[in-house]
Amino acid sequence: MATLLSLKQRRERGIRAVIAKLEQRETDLNGHKQQLLQERQQLWRQWRNCGAAEQVLDQQEWQSFKSQLADYYQLDQCLLEQVKVTDKQCADLQIAKAEQRQLLRQALLDQEKLKLLME
Repeated sequence: MATLLSLKQRRERGIRAVIAKLEQRETDLNGHKQQLLQERQQLWRQWRNCGAAEQVLDQQEWQSFKSQLADYYQLDQCLLEQVKVTDKQCADLQIAKAEQRQLLRQALLDQEKLKLLME
């Protein structure tokens, strides 16, 4: 019985370690998301500054300007997609953490039952 209890306690420690890794990964992802959002804000400022300049453009300069604005848009869409991917990964981590917490509750319950039987 003592060996069984030891195995259940080792399982509990393993589950707790998995939860800690998931939480660390979530923290890393949230930091990455914040970085992406800051990059996006900076991109928006550059985009606005580019569009705010009043100037007379010839045909070639106009094409270059339109291309530059299109590049800003493309970069913005790329950053937005990365934010969405990060959000999806965070949601997946939340689900995985909930599953691990359920396993932890069950492991603790099993340990408690075994302790009662050992008494």
